[in-house]
Amino acid sequence: MTQNNKFRLLDTAVFIAYVASVLVLVKHHEPWSDEAQSWIVARDLPFWKMIFGEMHYEVSPGLWQSILWIAQHVFHLPYAAMNWISAAFAIAGAGLLIFLAPFPRVVRYLMASSYTILYQYAIIARPYPLLLLCGAAAAIFYRKRRTLPLSICLALLCGISVHGIILAAALGAGALWQEAHYWNQLDRDRKSRDLVALAIVVVAAITAVAIARPAPDVVTMNPLKNGGIIKLLTTIEDVVVNPWWLGVPVLLILGAFATWRRQGLVFLLSVGGLLTFQCFFYGGAHHQGAIVIALIIALWVAYPDQAEPLPLWFKPRVLAALLALVFAVQTSWALRAWKFDYEAPYSGAADMAAFLHKIGVQRDQTSAFAFNSVAIQPYFDSNLFNNWPTAFVHHSRSAEPPLSKLSEETLSQYLIIPTPGGDVDPTGEQLASYGYIRLHVSPGRVLYNRGIWMTETFTLYGRTKQQSAQAVR
Repeated sequence: MTQNNKFRLLDTAVFIAYVASVLVLVKHHEPWSDEAQSWIVARDLPFWKMIFGEMHYEVSPGLWQSILWIAQHVFHLPYAAMNWISAAFAIAGAGLLIFLAPFPRVVRYLMASSYTILYQYAIIARPYPLLLLCGAAAAIFYRKRRTLPLSICLALLCGISVHGIILAAALGAGALWQEAHYWNQLDRDRKSRDLVALAIVVVAAITAVAIARPAPDVVTMNPLKNGGIIKLLTTIEDVVVNPWWLGVPVLLILGAFATWRRQGLVFLLSVGGLLTFQCFFYGGAHHQGAIVIALIIALWVAYPDQAEPLPLWFKPRVLAALLALVFAVQTSWALRAWKFDYEAPYSGAADMAAFLHKIGVQRDQTSAFAFNSVAIQPYFDSNLFNNWPTAFVHHSRSAEPPLSKLSEETLSQYLIIPTPGGDVDPTGEQLASYGYIRLHVSPGRVLYNRGIWMTETFTLYGRTKQQSAQAVR
């Protein structure tokens, strides 16, 4: 057996280990509210209303919701299929990384086992597992200067999320810059293909922005409330290395490398653009992985081929060691998160839904509060909560109050209260004064790379006596 074949066997073994790790944990994972929201939106809305109406409130271009719509309305798949679909995209993206990326093998393996790729964007069923698959395919065609297939990959990236649009814009700008240098040397057919490719990307980007454009009354986080320089530094710690005073120099070194390799524009627009969006506009802990993937893709298009002649001053092993160190740290986060999710419930929704089925609750008996309660809805065929106009949360300012406030109209036989900051519901004493007793608690632990981001614990209360209207005013 040749050495090359031995290395290919090693690649295959690593890939099989990755697949096994993902599939085992998917079986144990309990979807949380963000996962459930997309499933219910796709389940309950006609396709075109979902895309051209509700996506303005999801602030999403709708590719993931379209996939879930097809899964339910064409193939009639159950809720449990959602995480397997997400895992399939993650596995395909990891396969491209392990087998085809230009990095040294140890770097490829550590990237594939990092927190974002092994856990956050593989186990959690959201649009983001598509980022690595489409981004890696785009990087492959980018390096080969195959503009038509590249444009298709960029169009798909635009359909994933705002993060995908930013990454697609970065790769598209880099490809345009490269082609501009050779434009006069290209034949007519190549110029025609390039123009068609450009048109595909432009149309896809305009369509994605039009679909994802926030509605005027959408409920969003204050863009500056939790942003700024402090968030920038802590985000660098989470996507590069901790502490920030090590992470910042590492990021600058990698940016300088990409610039030397004439891919500084891609690096700046993708990594810099996503950092800016995350820290100064909108971003939660679960969005940070998009920056990690942008970093991988930007370095992918910049990394030299093995046979490429390089100047003597450039030390490939030093760069490989730096990348290996960064992603070894992130692999330790992945292993910790994997173990935690395997042993503890990510969300209490599945357990609470099982208890509700057991006691046979009906819609006219049950009220629920706050967005997190949407995680319970997919376990029922229709909207379970009588104070919710829809089974999903319609993120408009007019729709929010009935979902979040106790009132005479929302006090039912059963109340479900999510607790994002622990397992003890702070409204328990108030509800006891209204004649409610605690019937069941379903704990949940929503993770990020180095610990618990929030809890998704649910407490079920049952009414033991009639409340007066005065008690809740």
